[in-house]
Order: sequence, then structure tokens, then C-alpha cells
Amino acid sequence: MTARTHARSAAAVALSAATVLGVTGLATAAAAGTGLAPAAAAAAAPTAAGRTTSDFNGDGRPDLAITAPTMTVDGLRQAGAVTVVYGSATGYDTAHSQIITQATDGVPGDPTAERRWGYLGGNGDLNGDGYDDLLVRSSSRWTVLWGGTNGLSGAGELPAAGGGEGTPSSPWLFNYQADVGDIDGDGTADLAAPAQVDGAWGLAVYHGPFDRTGAPERIEFRDTEEKDDGYAPGTVFVGDMTGDGVADIVTHGNERDFTSTGRLYVGSASGLTDAGTIKATGGGAFGDIDGDGYQDFVSGNGDPGTAAAPGGAVYVTYGGPGGMSTTRAPRTLTQSTTGVPGVDEKNDRFGDDVVLGDTNGDGYDDLVIGAPWETGSDAEATSRAGAVTVLRGGPHGVTTTGAQVITQNTKNVPSTSEAGDHFGAAVHVADGEVVVGGNGEDSWKGRVWRLPATAGGVTGTGSTSFNVTALSGPSGAAHFGEAFSR
Repeated sequence: MTARTHARSAAAVALSAATVLGVTGLATAAAAGTGLAPAAAAAAAPTAAGRTTSDFNGDGRPDLAITAPTMTVDGLRQAGAVTVVYGSATGYDTAHSQIITQATDGVPGDPTAERRWGYLGGNGDLNGDGYDDLLVRSSSRWTVLWGGTNGLSGAGELPAAGGGEGTPSSPWLFNYQADVGDIDGDGTADLAAPAQVDGAWGLAVYHGPFDRTGAPERIEFRDTEEKDDGYAPGTVFVGDMTGDGVADIVTHGNERDFTSTGRLYVGSASGLTDAGTIKATGGGAFGDIDGDGYQDFVSGNGDPGTAAAPGGAVYVTYGGPGGMSTTRAPRTLTQSTTGVPGVDEKNDRFGDDVVLGDTNGDGYDDLVIGAPWETGSDAEATSRAGAVTVLRGGPHGVTTTGAQVITQNTKNVPSTSEAGDHFGAAVHVADGEVVVGGNGEDSWKGRVWRLPATAGGVTGTGSTSFNVTALSGPSGAAHFGEAFSR
């Protein structure tokens, strides 16, 4: 999904949660042949982008890709990698995992020191075979890792492998950021990215199905500079705010006068329609907070640079038939908002990552917010140790009632809040768990935590954690857990 940058601090605020969902041993996921057959998977109803899960092997269970952008590969420091943990009947299974680098058979290119290959750019079924695929970038290159019965295997590069030539057939993907979803409603995922063609800024849509080399069926370019009053998008997020089963695009960029703003473009078979301005920043996620059947959009800004929100802010926009709700007003949430735990302090990075998902089983998606630079009560010992805040959804939208804060000092959460851990650099919700990345843990080796989601809320009881060594990967400063697939 989206490219996000993470690193921050911790709050040692105790979690109050009642019931416990135990996470026992990790059963090894079934091998080849136990997932959905390709034909059966391909026949499934198309799924719009904006989901909070990815399924690379088609077994119906969520899988998780985790970036490790500074992993050492073949002795080359900071060459970068992607690690994948596959789902099982008991959740994510570290025994069923893989590490993919540019040294992996079938992946284009060669490992290069300080390249930092492995940043994630969205996931979905780009070639229409019934398995989710994963976009990975480094510098200006985009690689598609193909899904299949045994998981991710083989790869292709977009035609604009070197960033593009700036022509209609090869747009210049200037911001190296993309997302995936069915934007034209044909049942196959498409790729959207900020781009430039013939010197004009705009949005490129690479329409699926893609072939195994990475070539799309066709490329569409919307000249937003001309059509939308000089607007130049810089980031994109794909999800279905109109509830019509066709994905829409939320962008963040600049107006002609360099004013920072967001825009919503509604997807359809006939192309994109500008649905107006929306609050969007560098990161975002989709989900249904109020249970009305329309996906809502949340966007986090860990560094808004304003006196009103020195520690970061999260913006909530509700979906509706035309894209944005006309009956439910957007909200801005900070640690100064009544009922939100914590104190709004400079460099908390509240909102550096956000995700929507149901953490208590009530049918409403909840808002999970990473604040990876949050500092606890002991400023020296917990400087930038990190924290995660959970705000519940409900029929009236997001609420601060029952709000929770989780840190490594929360009871039963593995490890301890320490300076520079950056717990909350990445957050994810799937399959009865809240997953948290802390890329600064263990001297920047990085770590991922799995926190059970129960009827009483998110709890440390039964939680586990793992680092890249547990996946049979090399040790060293890999920044493992800096970002997750959606």
C-alpha cells in the first residue's frame, strides 16, 4: 500500500482490557496444494482496494509482508529485503515465512549496498490469477512479486522500471509511491501512482491485468495540472469510499500556489472523476468506522508543524455515495482532543502510521494510531520508545470512549520500553490481532509484536514478538518492522 516513514518514542501508560484471547503455539501453515485452487480463487468476487489484509498464497488467510530496508544481503550493508509471514489457523506463522531480496531467484537486479530495496507500494491481484501480488520499490524502480499457491515467487518490473520517460506510454513516476485496487471495476486490480507526462503533473493508472513481465493492459494518465486547477499529487491511497465496489483514489499534493491539500478521485469504467478536496497527508488507510457500508479514510501526519498539533494529528473523513459523507463531518484528532490519552508534545509523531480494523469484534472498524517517538515518564530511559493508541469505532463514528494506549511497558507485552525503540512505527490489524512494528528495537535490528484483539479490547496477555532472526534471516540493523503490507 502506501510508502510511510517511521521512527519515534514511547508512553508508559497501562492498558486496561478485560477478556483475553490466548495466542498459543504457531502451527505451521499447510504447504502447497492446501490453499484455494487457482481457478476457485480467480472465480471469487472481486475485492476493492483499501483492505487491511493481503493473501499471497490464496488460502483465505491473511499474510503479512514486512519491510527490512537496511538488511545486509550477501555482505552488502543496507541492501534491503522484504520478509513475508504467512497466515495459519492460529494467525501469522513465523515457521512459514520467507525473506526476499534482489539475490532471490527471479527478482530483477542485484543486491547493492545502501540501495534499501524493499519499501512496499501496495498489494492486490494485478495479473488476475486469484492471488495477491506485492509491489516493492527501491529508488525509482518498481518490482511486482507474484503471488501463487506457494506464496510469492517470481517477479516482473513495470515498463517504467527506471522511473519512466515522461511519455503517455511510460509516465515518469516521480514520487516513487503507488497503491493498488480495482479502479475501473473490471474485477482486476490496477496500479495508481503520481506521475508526470510531457512535463505535466498528474495521476497514472496502470490498468490490469498485468502480464508476468510487469506490463499492464493499458496506461491512463489524468493531467491534474490542467484539469484540476494546477494540482500536483504526491501520494496516493486506493479504497472504496463510494461503496459501489469500484476503488477510488485519495491523493495528497500541492495546489498551484504550493498549498498542501488532498483530493478524492472517484473510480469508474469511464475514468476518474474529481470529487473535491479531502484532508490527506503522507499516510492513510481505509475502513468502515461507523458501519454504514461506506469505507472511511483516515490520514496521519506525525509532524504537522503547527502550534495546534505539535505532536502530530490524525484526520478522519467519512465515506458516502458521492465519495465523502454529506451527513457526517470530518474530524481532526490529536493528543489534545478530549478523551485521547497522552499529552500533545513536539516530536511524539502521533499519526506516523494509521490503520483501521475491528479490534473488539463489535462490527465497527477501530482506529489504531502509531506514535513511534512518544516518550514515557522517564524521559531519558524511554526517549522515542513509542506507543500505540486505539480509538474505537461505532454507529456515530470514531469515539474516545474506551480509548487504549499500549507500550512495551504495558503488562505482558514482550520487552521493555527503551530509548529509540520506535514501537508503533508500523501498525496493522488482521485476523484477531493488532500487529506493531518497532524498527529501532534491538539496536535497529527491529521487531514485530502480535497483540490479541478481544471483546474487551487489545491486550498484552498472550502477546508475542519476533525479529528477523526468528525468520532465519541475518542479524544486524535491518530496520525490520518499519512498514507492513495492507
